[in-house]
Amino acid sequence: MNSGVNMKKKIILLLAMAFTASVFFASEIRFNEESKIVFNSSMNGQDDIYLLSKNQLIRLTDDPGSDQYPVANPTGDQIVFTSNRSGNYDIYLMNLQTRAVKQLTSDERDEVSPSWSADQRFVYYDLVVGSGRWRTMKLELKSGEKTPLFVDPPFKSTIVAFQNHRGDEFFFTGKVFLGWRVAKYNLKSQKYTEMATRGSCRPRISPDSSRVAFVNDEDDGLGDVFLMNSDGGNQINLTSQRSNYYDYYPCFSPDGSKIVFSSSPREKKKTAYQLYVIDLPSGKIRLIFRSSGMNSYPCWFR
Repeated sequence: MNSGVNMKKKIILLLAMAFTASVFFASEIRFNEESKIVFNSSMNGQDDIYLLSKNQLIRLTDDPGSDQYPVANPTGDQIVFTSNRSGNYDIYLMNLQTRAVKQLTSDERDEVSPSWSADQRFVYYDLVVGSGRWRTMKLELKSGEKTPLFVDPPFKSTIVAFQNHRGDEFFFTGKVFLGWRVAKYNLKSQKYTEMATRGSCRPRISPDSSRVAFVNDEDDGLGDVFLMNSDGGNQINLTSQRSNYYDYYPCFSPDGSKIVFSSSPREKKKTAYQLYVIDLPSGKIRLIFRSSGMNSYPCWFR
């Protein structure tokens, strides 16, 4: 009788060890910074939010829906993200200390790609307003009031807006004839400025507001990570040597010395993103996280 029980215990232990090993070997972590990166990944079969810290990975969401586009607030204690757990895509907020999740929007139309205001009073996001048309919205967290962010934008659509850390300018992607283009909006002057060529998108601003990382496909037709000054000058292709990769979703490190981005090989198109880091002083690029799934939209914070 005891031998049978012991055998069952051994089998259970071996199965548990095998499961643990399979989970461990499904991902590779090479991140040893004293900071954090939140991103979405399909490594467990569905899109969930994960937190990468020094040689450690934590799964933040685990529900039947698709959770994507996480962005941390300036103080690093909350994230906003997109999820279709309620049917269509809405905006959600998570407290990183308690893991409590709060639904912020509930429109019947999809709402995606959130970001934070510099003072943390507002969340910005994209609302679908027609076939292939999007409008950037502003949500006041205290009152719940929702209003369009931009005044009479000269674009058919505006998406993925981020406010600089001074709080006086927004960088976003605007829909132009036959494509998209990185643009800037100045709050004081209410002036719009196109910052890069057609085929550019997804700008992210450095912590000191002086530089902007963005994606442009003009060199290899796939997508590279570019860097420019916040006035549009001194545009540099940081991933020009990676002509066989889709390089997307750049985000600065908290000190502005590095950029994390997602990269997928040409033969797999945009289905095999893994996380890489560019060291800006040297230009060196290295892998920091790889898994069996697609790892994208990283946000680096303290």
